[in-house]
Amino acid sequence: MRILHTLLFSAIAIGACAQQWELTTAIKTRSKFPAAHMVSAQRGYVLDNVMNAILRTNDGGHTWERMTTLAINAPNAMHMWDGQRGIVVGSSGSIHVTNDGFSTFQSTTANLGSLYSVAFANDTLGLVGTGNGVIRRTTDGGDTWAQMTSGVGTSYTITDLAMPSVDTAFAVAYGVGVLRSTDGGLTWMDTGAPTGMRALHFSDAMNGIVVGNTGAILRTADAGNTWEQMASGVTQNLLSIDRQGDVVLAAGSSGQVTRSTDGGATWTATTVGTNLMTHQSIAIAADGTGFTGTDGRIFGTTDHGATWELVRPGTYHTYLNKISFANGDTGVAVGYETSGGIENGLLRTLDGGRTWYNANGIGGLGVHLRPDGKGIQGGSVGSNARTTDHFETRQTQGAPNVAIRATWCFGEYDHLVAGGYVNSGFYRTTNGGATWQHTPNGASSIFDLYFINDLVGFGVGVGGQIWKSTDAGHTWEQLPHSTANDQFSVFFLNEQVGWTVGATSGARTTDGGQTWINMPNIPSYSMMVHFVNADTGYVVGNSGHTMRSVDGGVTWTNLMPGITNATINDAAYLDGVLVLAGRFGDLYRARVACGTVTGTPMITAVGDTLCASLEGAIQWYRNGMLLEGGDTPCIMPEAEGSYTVVITDALGCASAPSQPYMVVHTGMPGPATIPFHLHPNPANSSLHITRAETTPLPFSVVDTQGRTVLAGHTTGRDTQVDVGRLPTGVYTLRMRDGTVARWVKE
Repeated sequence: MRILHTLLFSAIAIGACAQQWELTTAIKTRSKFPAAHMVSAQRGYVLDNVMNAILRTNDGGHTWERMTTLAINAPNAMHMWDGQRGIVVGSSGSIHVTNDGFSTFQSTTANLGSLYSVAFANDTLGLVGTGNGVIRRTTDGGDTWAQMTSGVGTSYTITDLAMPSVDTAFAVAYGVGVLRSTDGGLTWMDTGAPTGMRALHFSDAMNGIVVGNTGAILRTADAGNTWEQMASGVTQNLLSIDRQGDVVLAAGSSGQVTRSTDGGATWTATTVGTNLMTHQSIAIAADGTGFTGTDGRIFGTTDHGATWELVRPGTYHTYLNKISFANGDTGVAVGYETSGGIENGLLRTLDGGRTWYNANGIGGLGVHLRPDGKGIQGGSVGSNARTTDHFETRQTQGAPNVAIRATWCFGEYDHLVAGGYVNSGFYRTTNGGATWQHTPNGASSIFDLYFINDLVGFGVGVGGQIWKSTDAGHTWEQLPHSTANDQFSVFFLNEQVGWTVGATSGARTTDGGQTWINMPNIPSYSMMVHFVNADTGYVVGNSGHTMRSVDGGVTWTNLMPGITNATINDAAYLDGVLVLAGRFGDLYRARVACGTVTGTPMITAVGDTLCASLEGAIQWYRNGMLLEGGDTPCIMPEAEGSYTVVITDALGCASAPSQPYMVVHTGMPGPATIPFHLHPNPANSSLHITRAETTPLPFSVVDTQGRTVLAGHTTGRDTQVDVGRLPTGVYTLRMRDGTVARWVKE
């Protein structure tokens, strides 16, 4: 049988589970990564002790998810028994243990002092090191800990530990050297290594490498009885080390990574990033995939550290206050600086909030974008800037002396800003901020603006006040309101029908705001209200708790759960998708309804099999007629004809029909439609990539939401990929040369 396709095209993901928020900005500019570990070519973990978070990757470091609630004490070290079971320790004696990759975990805070290192010889025997020279030992997997005599003073930190066997253990006591135990951690002695050591790695009880200040690298082949000084190629401090076989990587300050391919005998140094960066941690998998955690960014390698690239830059660690989208793809979120290292920041997205990056300029409190790219942002003490290209660039301009909490753009030089608390009210300019018209009319601080057209708009703020303008914000009249609670968001479908929400309740009107009906059963501190039509609308609380109404706001039902330890300040609705903005620069995304633009699945031929992209309920068609039994991700067509597929996602949203694949029987197998073959398909734990070429070629595996979930490179004609940890569904494997194939995970 020969399968011919009439058109090859890109698929558009139509979303996944309606009951899960996805954090899209896990890495922050202020993130510090004291520990990292890879358990496979795809799955790895890193600790962020600024954000108090444990992060996990399933694609070799390209994307990350935050596995904790930001409520743990600063994590400093980890030990992973395998891809699912692990332990993390941190300040104030915090210990966090998981059996499912930190999807869930148990936390305790014992009176152990601040913990900076951890190592286990097996499931039960382990050690932790503290900031006051103490080493503690467990024989029950961490349930209880006994203090050992390390022999060092309380002013020294145990920065690293290794337990290559149940008898032999090593510890780095910064300022003392390297300690050794030959009785499983019960007693310790100094091995005579220099005092400036910071991290170590032992491949067995005899062979180890330790790194430290001024580029020091020492190697032992006799369990630390003697140490050999190696030429590291760097003079900067080395802070971390990892090893796979003969490849050893060490990383540290001034952007330095030094590499050995002969077990540590010789080293070659390179600058990864810039010499202003510090690589706090490094990790490598057996296939050569690895990453280093670096001052709010992740660098990755796929060739055992020979080359590196920036795979995940951090986004601003800012207190996001407002979010605005010009269309379904392009948007900005603006934040301000508070205590605790929070920055001013303006974030930008070009893919509907899936990914964000730091934009030019500083942040603020309010922002508004028009579809044509023009926009205005404002902030504290009258900071003000405009754009004509969706904030790819910005131009500062004069501003009134007021904290600008809300903005609206009518044209390049035609703007409205509002805020308070000092000099509260509305301010209007038609000359790019050269002069401003102040319209207080008794207005207190204004929190939000919304215009239904270029003339008619509304503003809400302190004390439940609501204002209306019919001349593009030049003059305002105050409308009656039924509550004295602060109102944070306003939305009108037209001049008559509108809604406001705030601190304790919300209200709706059908007569242009002359009378209001309270909506008491919505989340407290509701920060956003949006209605798609006169019936269907959404309210988002500052916890992320989201409710939906299908009767114009008369009644509300729970739609999305709150997000633990979140503080959401604003949200946007994009054709069935909610995007939330909050503190720390956290941006969340979830599909909550069917969009007007439907996804289109792709059909890929793999041998005699047709497979569909996108995850959900699948239905195949032949010549436009429903194919009996055609509800599986892949089929083997038995008859000639034109095959299409439609997929319905978890929300009941049906995709557009795929472009047709023509199946023609020739009586003999035809040539492959792609230059590689995936098998078995469907796959369970392992997927093989078979190619005619032997040259290594990078590849990535993408899920139905367009997210990269695995990454690697081929090795020879047959490459085995571990896919056992991926959820069941349909995936796309993309080669660097542009070729793609669909496969199914059972």
